[in-house]
Amino acid sequence: MNHLECVTSKRSQWYWYLLVFFLCVVVANTIGAIPLLAIMIISFMKNGADIGSLSGMSLDLSGVDKNIVLFAMLFVFAVMLIAAAVFIKLIHGRSWTEVINGTRHVRWSRFSFGFLVFGFITIVLLVISYLVEPGNLEFRFEPMKFLILLIVSVMFIPLQATAEEFLFRGYLAQGVASWTHSRWWALIIPSVLFGLLHSYNPEVAEYGFGVMITQYIFMGFMFGLMSILDDGIELAMGVHTVNNLLGSVLVTYKGSALQTYALFEIKEINPAEDLLPTIISGIILLTIFAVKYRWNFKVLNQKVILKRV
Repeated sequence: MNHLECVTSKRSQWYWYLLVFFLCVVVANTIGAIPLLAIMIISFMKNGADIGSLSGMSLDLSGVDKNIVLFAMLFVFAVMLIAAAVFIKLIHGRSWTEVINGTRHVRWSRFSFGFLVFGFITIVLLVISYLVEPGNLEFRFEPMKFLILLIVSVMFIPLQATAEEFLFRGYLAQGVASWTHSRWWALIIPSVLFGLLHSYNPEVAEYGFGVMITQYIFMGFMFGLMSILDDGIELAMGVHTVNNLLGSVLVTYKGSALQTYALFEIKEINPAEDLLPTIISGIILLTIFAVKYRWNFKVLNQKVILKRV
């Protein structure tokens, strides 16, 4: 095993991890937020408002092209990913590949396999949903807007999804494992924090805290479980990427964090009813991975012994 064991004694205390997260957030919300701030200023001035009252304006981007807003939002995560790799290297001496799987090489074949398998499962579920309730899916296709959406999504959503996996299933899980020497805590703590981090998503306000946070924590748990059993986060990176990519270009819905010119819009969703299919698809996905990569679930109970202390 390499991934969780790949922690040195160099600045391994919890407050260094807190500092790295803080620095990443600061950089992401300053440098990374420049396009978003520019959009807000331009939109504000187009509406005839005085630039002097800019500090009091609210984040209302309803009149801005969705592709531009999407780019600005995703750009924040791209900057955060770069910042995380730089600060982790400077503070802990750990390379970005070591955060991914504890080695010097990234297993891109696993990323691709996770991407393709979960993409197939997601599309199958969408087809089933259409067959069961065809009136709930509205097809809409605006060629130029969709083409721009596709370009922005393919370029930036992999960075956005990887940033979250890099920080939670990679960096934070390694930190928790180094403090507790427990794979279970390295699974549970990042999963819960990952779920709570999404509590500010518009879906939570639209459909309720309990049901949405349950879904986010379950997804985090699924990503964490596959990362620990596979000794690296490449599968989680691939699954997370295709989940967000299809949620951008294929289907959207009211209240979604990704408001885009997707091909389909779901008129009505019920997150409580969708929870069971989400869990079932997660179990199917993990089963496929377990069979292909011959996972040993007993690993979860093995103590994390750091290789370099």
